[in-house]
Amino acid sequence: MTVKEDFEFLNSDIWINYSQKQYRTPDEIKYRLTQIGESQANWTEMKSKIVRLRKTAAVPFFLKSIDKKFWFYPADCIYQKADEIEKLGLELYQKIVGQSAFSKEFFLDAKIEEAITSAIYEGANSTRAKAKELIESQNAPKDKDEWMLYNNYKAMLWIQENQKKSVSLDVIRELHGIVTKNTLSDDDLNYSGKFRNDKVFVISSARERKHEGKDSKLIESSLAEAFDVTIKNTRYFPKLLKGIILHYFTSYIHPFFDGNGRTARAMFYFKAIKNDLKFVELLSISAYLKAHGKQYEKSFEKVVENDLDLTFFIDFNLDALLEALRKVSQKVEYLLKINELKEKIGINGNQVGLLQRLALNNFRKYDIEKYAESIDRSREVARQELKQLVDLGLLAEIKESKKFVYKIKIDNLEKIVSE
Repeated sequence: MTVKEDFEFLNSDIWINYSQKQYRTPDEIKYRLTQIGESQANWTEMKSKIVRLRKTAAVPFFLKSIDKKFWFYPADCIYQKADEIEKLGLELYQKIVGQSAFSKEFFLDAKIEEAITSAIYEGANSTRAKAKELIESQNAPKDKDEWMLYNNYKAMLWIQENQKKSVSLDVIRELHGIVTKNTLSDDDLNYSGKFRNDKVFVISSARERKHEGKDSKLIESSLAEAFDVTIKNTRYFPKLLKGIILHYFTSYIHPFFDGNGRTARAMFYFKAIKNDLKFVELLSISAYLKAHGKQYEKSFEKVVENDLDLTFFIDFNLDALLEALRKVSQKVEYLLKINELKEKIGINGNQVGLLQRLALNNFRKYDIEKYAESIDRSREVARQELKQLVDLGLLAEIKESKKFVYKIKIDNLEKIVSE
């Protein structure tokens, strides 16, 4: 194979379509050859060329401690998605921060969403309403399911408060200790925040062994090396990818008996927020993983099946982030449309702000005193404004004990906003 032939191949439809515009496995490329009028006759030679050219331009992540040579190819589609995510994420973050009526509520809602979906993805049985009630009530969790979602929420708070810390073995142990508090049982009971000392396996839904964690004697050295080659890599790549790669290495090494998935996702958030990508606070990655669980598992498998090519895992996670951002964008646009009700039905800015906050947390109830305090007006003014929203069909007035509380009629709100 000559240099000239290689150079010409870099401009071919096969290379442009499946290594740049999209990033496909060799098997997926073979299946698509006929779609672009190419023969499979010389497939073995072509496959070898594709892999060789990808590796020639790859960013390496060699873990000598476990004798593994990971890499990723800086495909156009990977960098374009990373750029789009950072651009859209920054715009959304700034837009939300600028909305004093609901920005605090929005960030709280995002943390709770990730906490509950991460817990559900790992098998917890709960609902968003219950999760929000638990976290806002500040009551102690009663069972394992409640501890899982409460711990995930606490982990997000810890990440915000400790983002100046360096990625380290202490940080990953700390995060594991937070997300697994009071959730481990049997032989794992005393291993919250501690690396395992024995073998561990990832078991599929069909009860098959999908992956074996690395030798327990090599956990510390392999994790330390993974952190080092990711963070101090001499090659340039978007900083968003560093968090994704730490997510992968944590899952691959599998340093704990249980809670590896929750810890791996927490490591992504920690590194992204540390790199000043504040918009990830708005996103629930676990919601996408829950909806695309098989593809998430397959993205791990593709790395191993394709000579430790991390690009497939990176690509999947970028798609997850893009989808999460689109959902946040839709939510923000809906909340901003509530502003139009000032002219549409004659309510004021304080009432709009209340509706926006309740739209985010539709389980929440306000009484007259709480609303009066939030708008810094008299009790009588607050009562009249709440009564107007009741008369408009936007709030339900409910008697609890000896006082009235007010709750959003979310279906009516959505109908009026969309009219």
